[in-house]
Formats: sequence, structure tokens, C-alpha cells
Amino acid sequence: MRKKILYIFPMVMISSSLLISCSNSTGTEQVGSTKEEQKDKVISLQKEINQAQKYISNKEYFKVEGLKSQIYEKDEKIDSKDERKFEELYSISKLLSEDEIFSKTSNLSNLPTDYDGEFSKEVKESREQLNQSLIKDIQNKDFVTNDYNYTKEYQPEYYLSLYVSAMSNFEDEDYKHAYNNIEKIPNNYNGQFAEEISLARKKLKDRYEIDKEETEKSNEILADAQKQYNLQHTKPQIGMTQEEVINKTGWGKPDDINRTTTKYGVEEQWIYNIYGYVYFEDGKVTAIQE
Repeated sequence: MRKKILYIFPMVMISSSLLISCSNSTGTEQVGSTKEEQKDKVISLQKEINQAQKYISNKEYFKVEGLKSQIYEKDEKIDSKDERKFEELYSISKLLSEDEIFSKTSNLSNLPTDYDGEFSKEVKESREQLNQSLIKDIQNKDFVTNDYNYTKEYQPEYYLSLYVSAMSNFEDEDYKHAYNNIEKIPNNYNGQFAEEISLARKKLKDRYEIDKEETEKSNEILADAQKQYNLQHTKPQIGMTQEEVINKTGWGKPDDINRTTTKYGVEEQWIYNIYGYVYFEDGKVTAIQE
């Protein structure tokens, strides 16, 4: 009987160990699968979207900025539609709160031109105000006070803003960018200020061509000056020919030449009163004395 008990006891211990091992293995797999699920999980921003809408309705625009910071701190994958929706609300908050024209037009351009969301009335009013500001600046020929940043989708404001930018560049004597900006407006443009834009296109093109020609001449003069500078600071080198010493160094032609003929060939000593001496054998520089 004692032998049987001793025999059974190890069997029980082994069985218990196997059960514990299996249990731990199962638990580990569950934890692992949970981590994978968390990694692939897409989170919603509906809470932040609702909160942003309340902030905008209450004109607490600066608080939307705080919500955006919180979203960027999230490590999880964000639902793309929710993200686009929140970005729209963020742009609206900036559009309605910023004073700078550049910022307002930039944020307006982040919105679809056919935006019809909760704040479509406010967006439409802001767009109209910005458009009036743009037209007023053109009428007053004020091309420097405001900087407009419309995207191509926002027409005709985009073309008018290019005209303003071009004339601003022109006043800054930046003729290259002035011409490049006005060239982005189609030749067949027939909207507001079409006549003014057409006249400006010719004016800017002519001035750009003149500036281009002047720049090319200036570059040629600078290149020649650099070439002369390099020549003047180039000294004779061992192995140069006589022609190279004359034409490709700052020493040029010698002031005097001493020539010696031997059975090995002709040796010459070129004398430069300012620089020194250059020695040739068979027409090649063999020594230089400064």
C-alpha cells in the first residue's frame, strides 16, 4: 500500500505541473492577442468633434487648439473620417478667430469650397468678407497691406490674389516672381479686373525681359571678372608650355629672355622684373624662382 501511494504521488505532481503550464500558456496567448487588437484598433474622435462644435458655437475658439494638442498626443490609430472632420472644425475656428488675412485665407482654403456643415453660414460670411477685402485692395491699388493665400480651388479669389501678389512683387522690384505669378492666371481670364490684369501681364513681361537681359549681362561681367581674377592669381607650374605660361598665368610675357643652346637642347631663362624667373628646357617649365 505504501508503495502504491509513493507511486501515485509523483504522477499527481507531474499532472499538476502540466495543467499549470497549459494554463500559463493560454493566458499568455490571450494577452498577446489583446495587444494586437489594441494595435489595430481605430479610435473615434466623436467626443472631440462634439466638444469642438460646442466651443465654436460659444466662440471659444482658442479651446479647439487645446483639443487638437490632445489628439496629437494619442498613440492609437485615428479614424480618418473623424480626423478630417475635426481638421475642418479646427480650420473654421482659426478662420473665425484670426485677424491676419494670410491666416484666414489659408484656413478657408483648407475647407471644401462646397462646405455645408454646421457652420456653413459663418464660413460663407467670412469668405464674402475676405473677397470684399481683396476687391477693395485691388480698387485702391493697395498691393502690400494684405497677403492672400488662396488655393487654386477657390476661384475667382485665387486668380485675383495672384494679381495682388504679382503687383506686390513688382513694387519690390522682384520682376521674376511678379511675372511668374501673373503667368499663372489664364490668358483667357475674363472675370473681375480682367482688363487690368491683361495690361499688367504685358507690363510685367516686358519688365521681366529687360531684367532678365540685364541679369545675364551682369552675370557675364562677373564671370569675366572672376576669370581675370583667377588668371592674375595663377602662377607658372612645372611642366607648363611657354604658351600656357603667357596665356594661363598672371605672369604673362617675360620682360627679358636668356637663351642657352647646348648639345642636350635649348634652355631658356625668362626674366620677370616683378615676379622672378622661369626656366625652360625644350619648351617646358623645369624650374621656377620667385
